[in-house]
Amino acid sequence: MYKSRLAAALVALVALVAVVAGCGGGGSSSSTDGDSTSSGSTEADSGGAAPTKAVFIKEGDKICTDDEGELNKEVEAFAKEEGIDLEKGELTSDQETELFQEVVLPNIARQAEDLAALTPPEGDEETIEELTDTLTSEVEEAEDAGGKPSDTTLAGATKMAQAYGFKSCGS
Repeated sequence: MYKSRLAAALVALVALVAVVAGCGGGGSSSSTDGDSTSSGSTEADSGGAAPTKAVFIKEGDKICTDDEGELNKEVEAFAKEEGIDLEKGELTSDQETELFQEVVLPNIARQAEDLAALTPPEGDEETIEELTDTLTSEVEEAEDAGGKPSDTTLAGATKMAQAYGFKSCGS
């Protein structure tokens, strides 16, 4: 789920969070094709017609992939600040909790906001609103609960993203 390789334990924690998050993962980058303008944004971004589902998924997956790259940088900064040796990847329980609460969840919340800002395909507006609302509320629930992620943390949004057809988001 990450382009830069961190130590196994750190990667496992962040990988778990990305899977749970409903966004992130995949590790592949999106390429620009004929569906985008030269600036890399679709007509929908600039107030044009709603994109096709394929274009929307591509743009959403790019958001998740880009945010994943940003998350990697934030994890590395956290590790440096906390004196964590990324080669060993040994985090205390408190560090894992802090990483999840202070680094990962805010990143996922940004993904939800960025996805919600996209113009959804015609006819899919309610589906996408439900997905982004679910992701936002599940992030808030995880923040309120405190602690590390569980197997069910953000599971609803993950399932919805996968069912919709996202490849990076929800993987």
